[in-house]
Amino acid sequence: MTKLYTEENTEAPYSELNVTEGDSPPMMSKPRTFLMNFTQFGLNFMVLLLSVVVVPAQVEALVGSSSKGRCLGGMVAGGAAVTFVVSPVIGMVSDRMRSKMGKRRPVMLAGTAIMCVGLVGMAFSSPQLTINVKGQLQNSTDGTPAANVSENCVRDLVAKRCLPFADNSSFAPDEFTSSSSGAQPGGVILPRKHQRYKSRTDVIDSDNPGNLGLYIVFFLMVVTSQATVSVPFNALVADKSNPSQRGFNSGVMGAMILLGNVAGAIAGLTFTHIGVLSIYGLIIGNMIVCITITILFTSETIGREDAEAKPLGCRTMFTSFWSPLKEHDFRWVFITRFLMQQGVATITGFLEYWLDDMMQLPRCWTAATSVALLLLPLLFSAAFSSIVFGVLSDRTGKRKAIVAGAAILMGAGSLCNAFLSGQSAYFVAVCVSFLIGIGFGAFQSVDFALVMDVLPEEREKAKDIAVWHQALVLPQALATPVGGLILDLFERVNCQIGLGYIILFLVTAVYFMLSGAFVFKIRRAQ
Repeated sequence: MTKLYTEENTEAPYSELNVTEGDSPPMMSKPRTFLMNFTQFGLNFMVLLLSVVVVPAQVEALVGSSSKGRCLGGMVAGGAAVTFVVSPVIGMVSDRMRSKMGKRRPVMLAGTAIMCVGLVGMAFSSPQLTINVKGQLQNSTDGTPAANVSENCVRDLVAKRCLPFADNSSFAPDEFTSSSSGAQPGGVILPRKHQRYKSRTDVIDSDNPGNLGLYIVFFLMVVTSQATVSVPFNALVADKSNPSQRGFNSGVMGAMILLGNVAGAIAGLTFTHIGVLSIYGLIIGNMIVCITITILFTSETIGREDAEAKPLGCRTMFTSFWSPLKEHDFRWVFITRFLMQQGVATITGFLEYWLDDMMQLPRCWTAATSVALLLLPLLFSAAFSSIVFGVLSDRTGKRKAIVAGAAILMGAGSLCNAFLSGQSAYFVAVCVSFLIGIGFGAFQSVDFALVMDVLPEEREKAKDIAVWHQALVLPQALATPVGGLILDLFERVNCQIGLGYIILFLVTAVYFMLSGAFVFKIRRAQ
C-alpha cells in the first residue's frame, strides 16, 4: 500500500507517489491501453450526439418551441441530481464486487444492458420530428419537403440582440429569421425570454409527437446507466495504470474523450437524413462495440473480499460523498477540476447563442451548423495535445505546470472571445477555438493522472473516483443557469455592445485562471 499523505506531513517528495513494486500493476502495452479506452470513445460519442443534436430536437417536438428550454433544462438538472446520488453508490458496489470477471467489468456489462433499454425507450417515445433543413421544412422520417422559407443572411445584429428587450412585441423584421435551432453543445438549452420571432429552424409538431413522461423516464435510465458504465470504467483504468504510465494513460483517455466528441459531432450532421430510430441504432451499436472491446482486451483478477471494507449501508453511502474530500490533495484536485469544467460548461452552453447574436455567419449558415464547425478544430487540436502532454507529464512529472499553462491558454482565449463581433469575427473565433483546444487537451492529459496520484484510499478506488467525477457533473447543472442569469442581466443593461456575452466570457476566463492557480495547492504532485 502507498503511504497516505496527510496535512500533517508538510514535506511530500514526489517519489512518495511510487507504490511498492509488489502493489504496482504491470506495465501495459500502448495498443492495449488504446483498446482499454474504447469505452471512453463510445460514451463521449453518445453524450455529444444526444446532448447537441438528438435530445433537444426530440424535446422540442414533444413540448413545442415555447416550452423546450424549461423542459430540457429541468431534464438535465434532474439527470445531474441522479448522477450525483448514483455515482458513489455504483463505486462502492464495484469496490465490493467479487466475480471471476473481476470487480469492474461485471458492473460495466450491467450498465450497458440498462443503457440499451433506455436508448430504445427514448427512440420510440419520441420517434418523429419535422425539421427545417436549408430553408425547407423536412420530415425527418421520409425527407420530403414541407414548405419553403425565404433565405436572408443579412442581419442587423444590434437590433437582433435588443429585440427581446424591446417594448414593441409586434416588431419582427425578416432579417431576424435566420436564428439557430436551439441545440446547445453542453446539453442545456435556456429559454430566450421575451423571444418575439419564430426561428427558421423551428420543429413543427407532428400528429404523433410521442409521450413526454415515458421519454423522461427513459432519459433518466440512460443517465443512470451512463454512471454505471463510466464509474467502474474509470476505476478499471486506475487499477491498470502503472505509476510510470499515469500521464500516458490519462492522455489516451483524454484523446478518446475528444475523438468521441468529434465523431459524435460528425454523426450529428446526418440526423435529419437518417431519422430518430436510425441515429439511436447507431448510438447503441457503437456503445456495444466499444464496451465489448474494453472488456475483451482488458483482464482483471478475481475480486477478493476486503475485510476492512465497511458494510454497504445508508450511513456508509451518505458519508461516501464527503469522506474523500477531507484529504487535502484530493480536495484541491476536485476544486481544480470543478473550476475548469465550470468554465468549459459555461462556454459550450452559450456558444450557439453567442454566434447567432454577435457574428455575421458565413454562407447563410445557421448557428447550429456554425457551432459544429467551430468545435471541430477545437476538438482535433485537443485530441492531439492530450497525447503529447500526457507523454510529457510522464517524462517530466510536472503535472501542475501543464494544468497552469492550459488554464492560461484557455483564459486568454475566453478574453479574446469576449470582444469578438461583426463581419469577420467567426473566422477569428475558429482560430481562437484551435488554441483553446490545445489548452483543453493539455488539461485532459493530466486530469485523470492527478486524481490517480492522490487517491486517498486504495481499497475504495471506484468510490473515490466517483466522488471526483462529481466535479464534472455539478458544473453541468450549475454553469448554464448561472451563465443565463449573467447573460440576461447584462444584456438588459447594454445589449448594443453585447455586454451580457462580454461579462459571460470574462467570468469564464476567471474560472480558468482560478483553476490554474489552485492546482498549486496540491502538495503531492510537481
